[in-house]
Amino acid sequence: MADTRDGDTGRLVEFLQDRDVPCPQCGYNLRNLTGDDCPECGQKLRLSVGEQHLRFGWFLAAVTPGLFSGIAAVLMLILILAAKATGAGPFPPAIDALALFGFASGAAALALIVRRRKFLQLRPQVQRTWAIVAWAIHGLPFLGLVVLVFVTA
Repeated sequence: MADTRDGDTGRLVEFLQDRDVPCPQCGYNLRNLTGDDCPECGQKLRLSVGEQHLRFGWFLAAVTPGLFSGIAAVLMLILILAAKATGAGPFPPAIDALALFGFASGAAALALIVRRRKFLQLRPQVQRTWAIVAWAIHGLPFLGLVVLVFVTA
């Protein structure tokens, strides 16, 4: 197929002629693209190997609450062990449950860090959804902890 476009655009159009490739900005399927702009979002496209600018914002937003919970769980464990070693009274079961949640959350955050390439390949809208879900999951136990502290105080 002869192409009269400049070389870079011609190679891009040829590459996308029979491939389902999502736009790196909005996820729109670029199959059979006729130019070098995404018809959905207007992103200027070019054919390359790898990412020119990785976007870590939603990844950091998704992993932060889990890392914070994991660190908090370690600190809670130290306090629980110190209290038990000094003979302090038993803690409410909710404290143990929050510590277990923190450890599980920290482990999930570490797993996300290990699989970060898969996460970064997701469309930005999907990444944003995962980040919102992570914050919602962590917000509920935090509110529960606040209520527990103020109700039992």
